[in-house]
Amino acid sequence: MALFLSTILNKMDAKCRVSVPSAFRNSLQKQTFKGVIAFPSYQNNSIDACGIDRMENISDSLDNNNEYSKEEFDLISLYFGEAEQLPFDKEGRIILPKNLIKHASIAKEVLFVGLGPTFQMWNPDNYSKKKIETIKIANKKNLSPRLKPIPKGI
Repeated sequence: MALFLSTILNKMDAKCRVSVPSAFRNSLQKQTFKGVIAFPSYQNNSIDACGIDRMENISDSLDNNNEYSKEEFDLISLYFGEAEQLPFDKEGRIILPKNLIKHASIAKEVLFVGLGPTFQMWNPDNYSKKKIETIKIANKKNLSPRLKPIPKGI
């Protein structure tokens, strides 16, 4: 499974091409589809993205798991229905579709944000606002990242 770490800013050209960060590309090159699966985020003004292996795992879980609620199944159906396969060109770029650019309010720069098994593409200004909001909430609620369950001895 691919792993996406870090936050990287790249320019988008007039043809809506943007270079996927090399570390992200390296994770995705080992997969059967050499590119990015992208779809509108339903929680943020951003683009959610992953490798084909993640979409295959979700698809397999639909066939092998009857524990999804109707609402969860409907949401997963939206992901598949709105997903775009964006292949890499020779320079490691993808072409962002107009509908995704509009959804994320992207203009000239794309901020790639690693989320572990997935990543997001943001308008840098929108991400900055989201980051400030998230930190405020975390501080107010005294939250910090942790492993679940907390390992014994910690």
